[in-house]
Amino acid sequence: MTPTNRVWALLCALVLVLLNFAIAAPLFGLEFSAYNGSIEHAFIANARLMAARPFDWNWWPYWGGGMPIEHSYLPLQQWIVAAVMSAGGYSAARAYHIVTATFYVAGPVALFAMALSLSRAIGPSFLAGLVYSCLSPGAFLVSDIAGEIEGLFHLRRFQTLVYYGEGPHTIALTLLPLAVICFHRALTAGGRRWAILAGLLTSAIALTNAFGLIALFIALLSLLLTFRYENWWRIAVIGIVSYCWISPWFTPTLIAAVRTNSPTSGGDYRFSASSYIVLAILAAGFAILHALLRRGNITPYLHFFALFAYVPTAITLAYYWGGVAVIAQPHRYQHEMELALVLLIAFAALRIPARFQTAFYCVVALAAAFQTIHVARYTYSLVRPADPTQLVEYKIAKWLDSNRPGERAFLSGSTSLLYNVFTDNPQFYGGHEPYVPNSFLAIPAFTIYSGANAGERDADYSIFWLKAYGARAISVSGPQGREVYKPFARPGKFEGRLPVLWREGDDTIYEVPSRSPSLAHIIPAAAVAVRTPIHGLDIAPVQAYVAALDDPRYPAATFQWQGTSEAVIQATVDADQVVHIQVTYHPGWEAYSNGARLRVRRDAIGLMVVEPNRVGPCHMTLRYTGGSERILTRVLSLSAMLAAGVLLARRTSGKIV
Repeated sequence: MTPTNRVWALLCALVLVLLNFAIAAPLFGLEFSAYNGSIEHAFIANARLMAARPFDWNWWPYWGGGMPIEHSYLPLQQWIVAAVMSAGGYSAARAYHIVTATFYVAGPVALFAMALSLSRAIGPSFLAGLVYSCLSPGAFLVSDIAGEIEGLFHLRRFQTLVYYGEGPHTIALTLLPLAVICFHRALTAGGRRWAILAGLLTSAIALTNAFGLIALFIALLSLLLTFRYENWWRIAVIGIVSYCWISPWFTPTLIAAVRTNSPTSGGDYRFSASSYIVLAILAAGFAILHALLRRGNITPYLHFFALFAYVPTAITLAYYWGGVAVIAQPHRYQHEMELALVLLIAFAALRIPARFQTAFYCVVALAAAFQTIHVARYTYSLVRPADPTQLVEYKIAKWLDSNRPGERAFLSGSTSLLYNVFTDNPQFYGGHEPYVPNSFLAIPAFTIYSGANAGERDADYSIFWLKAYGARAISVSGPQGREVYKPFARPGKFEGRLPVLWREGDDTIYEVPSRSPSLAHIIPAAAVAVRTPIHGLDIAPVQAYVAALDDPRYPAATFQWQGTSEAVIQATVDADQVVHIQVTYHPGWEAYSNGARLRVRRDAIGLMVVEPNRVGPCHMTLRYTGGSERILTRVLSLSAMLAAGVLLARRTSGKIV
């Protein structure tokens, strides 16, 4: 690229930055959003809790009965937010909005850089960034999208960030074009630094958002088919080394949880016969498109843009137009669809005769100016601040924090999302459904909300499961309540059945009576559940255990957290008794008493059972170490870092050998 072209490229990038800053400016000053139902509050809570305990990132006791911290969510966004909190003295909410707004502004610039790197055409590349900044092609293809953003000329990317909390997805979409640049350079120009940068960006995307990672896989497949690199195997090497590096935070157990939970998270996306048929049709379409493009007089970068656009567009439209899911949460790929489609739209300008191109770009610039004003009005109206102290979710969190400190509660709907922004108290469920290691938890949660087929025993089943998982309170929002989602089919079912602890309007906190507030309980070994219930009304396998919780014949046990990854238990144990702990089982838990290691095992509903090695008074220490998986992944991570260090230190060649 000539010096003149570099200047033009920098000017184009600057224009895109200024334009998107004008669009997203309100986000930089936002503290709490008025959209209580946004998942962004769970991300804010996650960042706040991580920042509060920077040297205790092992076990996460706050959600789902507890989980390894890597299951709380992919951590890169939270790390960046925590760093901004520390550097600027901001609250978690303010830091979150600063971070996500910054990446939002950078997204079109990254897309421009990728298009320019592949095509060397400044005009169409800038046009791609401009269209991506000002328009949402998805609105012209899907009426549901147009309806949600209230018009064809509003911004879906901004709306989902603000209304739904798509912060990690926004960050991943900004990093994706940069990763494509680095992979292409590593495979064409060579150079160890490009390979390492590609690996770093791959790791960053993987630690940010799963949809972005799948989009990167699609992009790399499209690159391989288009440019037909001789050294294509380097992509596999970079991918393997990148995974090894981040494996302590992207463990095999986490991958298994996502695979199990994602098809039913936020909807039913399980494969059906229709899914296989549509998937086969889409795969055939991809192959035909690739063959046609190879035979046509198409430049490699246009070939890449077309293949890259085809996959997310096909996934999205198959769901919106045909109601068929060929992958979990297919509607979420609308953002990848838009990112890729704007490239095709912009580079169609190359077909315009040269004598008309100047006029064309002048018209586009004028239209973009008017559209920027239009979407800025939209975005400014969309960003709505709120005073958190006036939210019912805040009041519930603060009441439980003051009156039931440290006790687990079942928080419903938006209260669950906001709860840990304001308190360190643990939740029955909470967090992000795809990452929950105890997948059975979704069944009692569904039963408590829906009461499906429970009839007059609806409250009985709900109270049963609340006791089973150690919830000492439950928040319920009635028809006139201020909580957003109101997920209870029969919100009045606890009236007269459970004591009322707090009430404001139609929002209520009920107490779940329990003989002991402890998470540790002495029960007969025979009472441990050994069969996983088929559904929430199948309580027979768990009845003996729940009955033992309230049986005064069994002595109470104390459970005291020491930080977040270690606990001390005091109990008096008789023969044929065990210590049942209402904390999610993981092979990384270890228990000790009098210097001897005790057996820790899983019951049929995903909780822990410790077998004591003595009869009588027993002092036990429960410690989460991560187990063999943590050792293996840290060895892999260290090996990857050493390999990258050796590669950088080599002085023989600028290329990978």
